[in-house]
Amino acid sequence: MSQFRILAALCGAATLVIHPWPTSAQTPMEMPTVSLGGGWQLTGMAQAIPVVTVGAPGAAQDDPLRRTGWYVTQPAFMGHLANAGQRVVLHTTLNFEGLTQENGELTFGGWGEDFIDKRHPHTLLHELMLSVNLWDVAGGAVSLSAGKGFAPYGTPDPMARPGLKYPTNHHLSQILERWTANASWLRGGWSVEAGIFGGQEPEGAYDFSNIESFPDSWSARVARRWGLPAGPAAQWEASASFGSISEFAHTTVEETTRLVNAAVARSAPLGGGQLYTLAEASRSFLTDHSDFFSLLAEARYNRGGHQPYARVEYAERPEYARNGPASTDDFFRYDHDTDAVGSTRWLIATAAYAFELTPNPWSVRPFVEVQHHQVRGAQGSIVATDLFGGTSFWAVSLGARLFFGGNPMRMGSYGVLDSMTEMSRPAASGAVHVH
Repeated sequence: MSQFRILAALCGAATLVIHPWPTSAQTPMEMPTVSLGGGWQLTGMAQAIPVVTVGAPGAAQDDPLRRTGWYVTQPAFMGHLANAGQRVVLHTTLNFEGLTQENGELTFGGWGEDFIDKRHPHTLLHELMLSVNLWDVAGGAVSLSAGKGFAPYGTPDPMARPGLKYPTNHHLSQILERWTANASWLRGGWSVEAGIFGGQEPEGAYDFSNIESFPDSWSARVARRWGLPAGPAAQWEASASFGSISEFAHTTVEETTRLVNAAVARSAPLGGGQLYTLAEASRSFLTDHSDFFSLLAEARYNRGGHQPYARVEYAERPEYARNGPASTDDFFRYDHDTDAVGSTRWLIATAAYAFELTPNPWSVRPFVEVQHHQVRGAQGSIVATDLFGGTSFWAVSLGARLFFGGNPMRMGSYGVLDSMTEMSRPAASGAVHVH
């Protein structure tokens, strides 16, 4: 059969329906679902956030962080393709930041993948994970997942959480965009995950070559959940994670970084609304003992369309030799293959307010987010005033979240621990989504 005849057959069999999709005990949501025949269904959503960020308002003219950036950030499509009974699931996220923010997004305190004080664009293929699920195994459920996505470690991707600016701990609290093979086991309120993956980070939005380092790294996560409903969408979740990542620096020298993370999250009704909270601690252990850490707490309350949010993070991050002087864009770039020259410590307080103008499934949510940063030198001979012109500064972001088809899906858990998979099962129709 030709490709055109296959496409025509699929189009003829496909039916678009809108299914109720509960995301919380208080906020039902509808997600577009395409029925492909034979019990297969594709559920999806898309999002984009047009935003302007003004850095260090009121600072001196020569302050290197006195910048303004206009972006369409976090543009993504998320899809969930599954057969009847959710025994085979393909979970995908396409991220288009390589097109809309090729030179990064102003994020003071952020670092990783050759960007510093800017957040790097994520890869086009953010997730493509195929899971095979067995729901009745020794009183529990088991799944095997493989593809490109998140190693079983840490907390959900910030893209599926309330804040706009990613926290400093992004590369301490998630291991993402790796070619990975994960196994998951769920029984009652307990779950255990383990995975092997390629440790090499991608070097750009269109770099898929880190499959070549598979399987030189590994990670594991243990979690306990309680509160109704049962399963991955329970109101309370506590987890502990450990990861060992191998990378080649200077093209030939293999270095191993060990990561640990502990977190507690809760999402439950409160006073006619929905309160989400997360607290986590992360730490890295490097061969040269230049370790880094992060302590983070965040919360959002959602009631009647009003969505106030707050986050506090105290973290240490590496500092690298910048590719250019403060007056250029190269000030925000470094060579990932070089060694850190020291570190800085950051205290970042974030406050935000959003309002849901239109409800799901086609939602528009204008917002304002304000951050105050305090920074000082830590390891090495780093002097914060030499780098930034001061030790205290602000950033303000104005924009709107545009959701097409519902809230973003939680990223980082697959198979029987994927809350979308759990909610799609006929026996789990009463379940709710955590984030």
